[in-house]
Amino acid sequence: MMHHDFQLDSDALHQQIDAARSQVDHIDAAGLLSAVTLTSPLAAADMARLWFSSIDTAAIFDHAAALRAPEAHNLETFSPLYMTNTCDAECKMCGMRTDNRALQRETADVDGVIAQLRILSQRGMLAVALLTGEYRRERRDWAMRYVNAAVRATQELKFGHVLINVGSIDDDEFDVLLDGVDRDDDGAIMPKLTMSTFQETYEPEVYRKFMGQTPGNPRADFARRLVNFDRAFRAGMRVAHPGILLGLNPALIYELTALVLHSRHLQKLGMEVYLSVPRLRRISGGASHRDVDDESFVRLVSLLALALPTAKTVITTRENREMQQRLAPVVRVISAGSAAVTPYTPAGANFPLETSQFEVIDQRPFEAILSDHEAKGATFDNYNPPRVAA
Repeated sequence: MMHHDFQLDSDALHQQIDAARSQVDHIDAAGLLSAVTLTSPLAAADMARLWFSSIDTAAIFDHAAALRAPEAHNLETFSPLYMTNTCDAECKMCGMRTDNRALQRETADVDGVIAQLRILSQRGMLAVALLTGEYRRERRDWAMRYVNAAVRATQELKFGHVLINVGSIDDDEFDVLLDGVDRDDDGAIMPKLTMSTFQETYEPEVYRKFMGQTPGNPRADFARRLVNFDRAFRAGMRVAHPGILLGLNPALIYELTALVLHSRHLQKLGMEVYLSVPRLRRISGGASHRDVDDESFVRLVSLLALALPTAKTVITTRENREMQQRLAPVVRVISAGSAAVTPYTPAGANFPLETSQFEVIDQRPFEAILSDHEAKGATFDNYNPPRVAA
């Protein structure tokens, strides 16, 4: 069945948001909020109206938490596994950008990646995000084969969820990436493999500023990246993980609304959707560009939960322990781990900034982080730590 690729009219979206701002003194914000249910999610225009309204962030958060309450104990988890920190992209905010001389480059061989997967498995972590850099066309065949070997290893090791973060790739490259992966009779991928491709910013001008415009730069084409999930769907993938990087564009509600529109498009295709809204963090050789304050961050995540109640928002250890605890009632996924290349040990992880994509704030072992939530009654999918004999 044919489907239309996602399209974003940024001018129309700006007009919609401007209209919402102008209406803020004439709306019943509390009434808009109280009308939101699991079967009647928050409309995109109403999300913008609530963003600009004077209603307390706490009230928005409390309503989102109340909707989630019946299943709030049921969370998911995964750990990131950076296979390499090489990259051909030029993203100014990223430690892995090609011209960052402060970053020490490392690439694990396939055996090293498999050894890391075994460590995670032995520690009870059975969901993993496989991450590489992003590469020019002539290098992507290597990257696809490299990640494919890791994907095959996750299936042999019985990982329940594997997220693949390799950037935007072309239709034919999915054939290599997914080679040998089981499919059902309709061609859909059978293991839970998630395509992770963060647009970072849905504002084309901001995108050009941070991602660069050099010909051949794998991040330079905004429109091509925007439809990577549509290509993944045609290739048989049925789980998508879009995201925005908070701190690039000061117009947060524009980014949030665009993310919601994109996610609803993917849900209409029949894709399960995970969502990420990380904040900028320090990188090797530099600092973050802007900060997004805690109250704005909580307001944004809460509105996201009201607009997309069936999507699964991810909170990671880019955030400190306090913020993880604060947002747990309105998110679905707690992800813990290191942003360095193959960092895991039998008891913890290494966090060297000089080889990491960004600074991780909470550097405790994932067992300790997840146990915080388990102590409050949470249970985690894809996490089954070995039992310690009494």
